Parts: sequence; structure tokens; C-alpha cells
Amino acid sequence: MSADSDRIELRGLRVRGNHGVFDFEKREGQDFVIDVTLHTSVSRAAATDDIADTVHYGELAEDVAHIVEDNTFDLIETLAARIAEHCLGLAGNVEVVVHKPGAPIQRSFNDVSVTVVRSRDTTDAAATDAAAARTVDDELAGTEPAETEAYLNLGANLGDAADTLEQAVAALDRHPKIAVLRRSSLYRTAPWGGVEQNDFLNLGIIVATSLPAPQLLAVAQGIEVACGRTRELRWGPRTLDIDLIRFGTAQAELILDTDELTLPHPRAHERAFVLAPWAELDEAAEIRTPTGPRPITAVLSELGDQEITRIPAP
Repeated sequence: MSADSDRIELRGLRVRGNHGVFDFEKREGQDFVIDVTLHTSVSRAAATDDIADTVHYGELAEDVAHIVEDNTFDLIETLAARIAEHCLGLAGNVEVVVHKPGAPIQRSFNDVSVTVVRSRDTTDAAATDAAAARTVDDELAGTEPAETEAYLNLGANLGDAADTLEQAVAALDRHPKIAVLRRSSLYRTAPWGGVEQNDFLNLGIIVATSLPAPQLLAVAQGIEVACGRTRELRWGPRTLDIDLIRFGTAQAELILDTDELTLPHPRAHERAFVLAPWAELDEAAEIRTPTGPRPITAVLSELGDQEITRIPAP
């Protein structure tokens, strides 16, 4: 039997921390519950009956608690990864689950959690690949990866939608590889897709980022989860929705079609709530349509039957 079949588990460690997208989460804090599983052989400790030959549970609990207490992250994904990195010093394979029972979600729920699985082999390989990629980039360009512009559309219709959108824009801008260059006014829009629900608030932002498009989307989806986004009903009500519409400029636009991401967004030309904020930010933009590239203002003018109202700044 493999030594990896042995496990040391620490479950239900409850620690107060200040993690979350919203300012009040960082200010007031909340309880997080941590589960740690270390896949490591206990054969030597079983034979010697000596605590020096195994993991000290108390020390593990204190180390994990300090990571939660002494740091501040927007996402529990980051917190879980940081704990896992520490635990790899104790075992070759680790699993960390971070539960956020007090997540700011408007609906009744039992739990929100993120699970991270790491091993020394995969971590070392990933680090080697990343270092190699950086070396090639540095040799070719002599600089960090070039920044690309991207357009994202944000919407919400649950809770304090306006505040949620503000917090989401701030969270994106806080990311070290994302800078919000311009943001539109707020727009009130009728719901899309025929589901009975409240009107949405929408806004658009243009960002500069050195992240690849899939990673930019992953950051956006992490912020959605932190704001309580669930995906039970297509086109249904939500606390936050962030769509990546275009990656690059019209002259150098990324064209992509995978299971995870299609670029440019295939239905952007049909939606006034996407185009109106975008046109405010870049009136001269051209967008792709089934009949070819067209001025955004011309496409928007053909969507006049969609209910959308620009909200004046206070």
C-alpha cells in the first residue's frame, strides 16, 4: 500500500479573518473554517511512538491560524492556496478547504467553500514552467508581459446592486496585473431572457492587463463568487455578473472559441446593456457582428426597443 494512503487531517479549524471583496469584510472580519488533509506516511511515527517523527497537530493549527489572521485577501481561493503552500513543507500532497459560512449572499445557503489540492511534484513543475516562460519573455522583450486592453460589462440586480458594482470595480483595480482605465455611468436595464425579476444595474469598464484572457475571466469569476454569485438559473437574478466582452483592440482583437471562453462575446451585438456603456467609453469603437465589423453606435441604434436608461451621476 502506498505511503500516500496515510493521512493526517485537521478539520473545522475556526479562525477570525479579514478576507473578502467588500470593504466591510476587511474592516469587520468574519469567521473562516479550515480543513487540512496531509497525505504523508505515518509509518515511522507509528514505529517510534515519537512526536518528532510526525506532524504536530497543535503547531499545524497555529500556523494555519496565523496565515488566516495575519493576511488580507480579496478571494478565499488565494487564502486556500497560501495555506496549501505552507503545508507542502509538511507533506508531499495536501488538500485545503476554506469555508466562508458568513459569505455576503442574499439567499439562504449552507456553505461556501474553495478546495485546493497541491503536490510538490506539480508545484515544482508549474514553477519551472513559469520560470521558463518568464525567461523566454525576458529574452525576447526585456520587460514584463505587454499589457492588453479589454472591455468588461458588469451587472447586478440583487441586494445593493450599485454598491456591489462599485466594490467589484475596486476589486478588479486592486489586482496587481489589472488596472481600470475608464468606467462608464450606471445604466438601468430591463432583465434579459424572459425571467421575471428586478431591473438590472449595468456598467462597463476598460482595463489594461498583463493577464491572458482566461486568467482575466478567472479573476472576474472569483470576484463574482466572493459577492455571492450562483448559477442555478440561466439569465436569472444575480448579485453580480462580470462578462469579458472583448480582449484587445479592434486592430488586434483576440478571437477564441473554447468550452470556457468565447471571444469576442458572441451575443454582445444583441444587447443594449453591453453596448451603451461601451459606446460611452469609446464612441468610435467597431464591433464584430454576423455581417462583419460595424460601428458600435450604428448597432446600438438598432436596439432601440430594449429598455435602458442612463443614471446621472449624483
